[in-house]
Amino acid sequence: MLRRFATGRAFFGWYIVSGGIVVQILLGGLVMHATGFYVAALQEEFMWSATLFGIALAMTRIEAGALGPLQGWAIDRFGPRMMMRFGIASTALGLILFGFINNQATFFIYYFIVSIGAGVGGFMTLTVAVVHWFQRTRARAMGYLMTGLAIGSFTAPLISFLIDGVGWRATSIGSGILLFIAGQLIATLIVRPSDRGELPEPARAATVARPDAPTAPVQQRRDFTTREALRTRSFWALAFAHGSPLLMVAAVSGFFVLRVGEIDGLGAGHAAIAIVIGTVCQIAAQLVGGYAGDVISKRVIIAMCLAGHAAAAVVLAVADSFAMIVLGAILHWTAWGGRGPNINTLRADYFGAANIGQIMGWASVVMMIYSAGGSLLTGALRDVSDGWALPFLVAGIGTASGLAWLVLATRPRLPDEPADADQPEPSMSYPQARN
Repeated sequence: MLRRFATGRAFFGWYIVSGGIVVQILLGGLVMHATGFYVAALQEEFMWSATLFGIALAMTRIEAGALGPLQGWAIDRFGPRMMMRFGIASTALGLILFGFINNQATFFIYYFIVSIGAGVGGFMTLTVAVVHWFQRTRARAMGYLMTGLAIGSFTAPLISFLIDGVGWRATSIGSGILLFIAGQLIATLIVRPSDRGELPEPARAATVARPDAPTAPVQQRRDFTTREALRTRSFWALAFAHGSPLLMVAAVSGFFVLRVGEIDGLGAGHAAIAIVIGTVCQIAAQLVGGYAGDVISKRVIIAMCLAGHAAAAVVLAVADSFAMIVLGAILHWTAWGGRGPNINTLRADYFGAANIGQIMGWASVVMMIYSAGGSLLTGALRDVSDGWALPFLVAGIGTASGLAWLVLATRPRLPDEPADADQPEPSMSYPQARN
C-alpha cells in the first residue's frame, strides 16, 4: 500500500491510510460491531426492551450529529491528531466504565461517552486527514481506509466468545484498555500535509518527478467556503442521499443479532458468521468501488448501492432461515462497502478540501436524523408489531428515497464561477485547497 515516487521515498499519505485502517479495525471491532452482542447480553441479564436500546442508540446519534459542526470546525482548527487523541481516550474511558453499569441510567451515560468518543476519534477525523493528502486517487484511498471498519467485524466471533466465556463486563473493560494504548500510539501518524511541510498528491508527485520545475495548480477552480457550500442545493441533496441508507445501517448495527436470534434454531453464533460473510463482501466492494470511483461516475455507483440496501431490507424483513439471513447480510454489507468511499469523496470533489471538516460536520446534522431515526424506529416498531418485518420494510423504503435525492445532487457552481464554465466530472477533478 505504501506507494513510492521517483525518489523512492514512500508518500506519507499512505501511512495516514494505514494507521487509519488500524484505528477503524479497533473502533469497528470493539465498539460498532460489538454493540449487538452487548445489547443481547444486557437484554438477557436485565430484561430491558428493544425500545430502550433503540432510544439509547438514537440519543447517541442525535448528540453526534448535533456536535458535528463543532467537531468539523475543531478538526480544521486544531488538526486531526489532537481530535483523535481526545476521541480515543474518551471511547476507552467509556468502555471501561461500561463494564460497571448496573441500571438504565448508567447504561445511557456510559454508552453516550463511548459513542461520542468514537465519533470524534474515528471516521470523520480520518476522512478529513485522507482528503487533505489525496486528490488524484482520493476514492481509492478512502476505499482502503474504510476496509478497516469492515475488517473489524471479523472480531465478531471473538467478541461473542469472550462475552460467553468471561462475561460482557470483563470484555468491555479489556477492550477499553487495548483501544487506549493502541489508539494513542497510532494517533501520532494522523497529520495534515502542512504539519509536515509537504504537498498532497498530485502536486507532490509532480514536484518529485521534476524538482527544478515550478509547481502549477492542477485546476483553477477554488474550493468552496463552508457558507458557500451550505447555500447550494447539492450540499443538502448529497446530505440527504448520504443519510437515507443510514436507516438501514442503524437497524442492522443495533438489532441484527436480535433479529437472527428470534429465528428458530439460530443464535448469536449464527449472527457472527453472517456478519463475517457480509464483511468479506464489504471489503471487496470497498476496494472495487474505490478504484471504480476514480474513473467512472460516483453517483451511478452510489445509486446501485442504495438499491442494494433496499433489497437487503426486504430480505431481512421476511427471513426465516440462516440462508436468507446470509443473503441479507451479503446485500447490505456489499452495498455499504461500495457506497462509503464514493459518497464521502464525492463531497470533497464537489466542495474541495480546504473546509471539508466543517462541511462534513454540517452534513452530519442531516445524517444524524436518519441514523437516530433508524435506531429509534427499529426498536419501537419491533415492540409494537412484535416482529421484524415492519421495522426492516420501513428502513428499506426510507433508504430507497435516497435515489431521488441523488438525482438532485449535481455538481455545484461557485458563486463567482461563469455560467458557461466547464464542469469536469467529479472523478476527474482535483480541486486546489486554499488557505
